[in-house]
Amino acid sequence: MLDLGGLASTAGYAEAADALADQYESVSFAEVHRDMLHLFPSRPSTVLDIGAGSGRDAAALAGLGHRVFAAEPVAGLHRRGQRIHADRAVEWFDDALPELRTRPAV
Repeated sequence: MLDLGGLASTAGYAEAADALADQYESVSFAEVHRDMLHLFPSRPSTVLDIGAGSGRDAAALAGLGHRVFAAEPVAGLHRRGQRIHADRAVEWFDDALPELRTRPAV
């Protein structure tokens, strides 16, 4: 995993990764984004999910036919997301804003 230098913005997430993943996965992509679903591309597109967490959104978008890259700096969330959404074509990598040092091959 990429050393992100202990980002303050991710403080506490590692310790709570399992509980957070359970919480994120308890609500569907459609429920969370119901007011803006019309803004998502209807044709297959390339999507970058920054701060992908458990991968719920990335997996849903991949299920709609999009090519999805998921950036998640918290190792516990990243691993859990890869495991629970292994059936979806999501390309995971370790990175975070503001720099996004990793460049996925698009």
